[in-house]
Amino acid sequence: MPTESTPSSSDPALATYDSPIGSLTLAARGGALIGLWGAGQRFFGSPYGIDEAVARSALDLTSPVSRDVILAEAGWGEADARALGAAMSWLDGYFAGEAPSPATVRLAPAGTDFQKRVWEAMDAIPYGATHTYGHLAATMRGAGIPASAQAVGGAVGRNPLLLIRPCHRVVASTGPGGYAGGAPLKRWLLEREAATASSLSRVSHAPDLP
Repeated sequence: MPTESTPSSSDPALATYDSPIGSLTLAARGGALIGLWGAGQRFFGSPYGIDEAVARSALDLTSPVSRDVILAEAGWGEADARALGAAMSWLDGYFAGEAPSPATVRLAPAGTDFQKRVWEAMDAIPYGATHTYGHLAATMRGAGIPASAQAVGGAVGRNPLLLIRPCHRVVASTGPGGYAGGAPLKRWLLEREAATASSLSRVSHAPDLP
């Protein structure tokens, strides 16, 4: 499970990442990642009031070659720079077809207690797999937390940490279901992860050659 932290009241450090699914905006505060949003997605910048137009002018940390220099010169606190660097490295691995662990990124999303419990439960969904809203609700109830599939769906939709907290892996019983980044993107992510997971499994089970 990713390491949780308590957010501070200071303005977040913002950076962008040019990914295969478009521009991503990342926000760090208090030495932890508090947000990761895709361009044009629902609830962009929520609940921090971050304007998408302003976010477009944030520093671009896509290139690993120049990233350390930019982070060092950005004027952010060392802890926030470290949090953004860790998140960028996670994205590098994810889009390279790896299954990076979210535990390498310190997270501090703002939300209600119920939302946070749902988001934490999503961390347990393996790469390449899916759980239904109903399954997640049953998991919550099993932990003594009253939850319906509808309530879980509302919390999943408000997840402020796209990809790292894998809300795209929570699906409806009849199909993929909704997604803050749009249904086509959700299908693309699920299909890509399923194919990559299958490939990774074949590699791990390949016999040793003499």
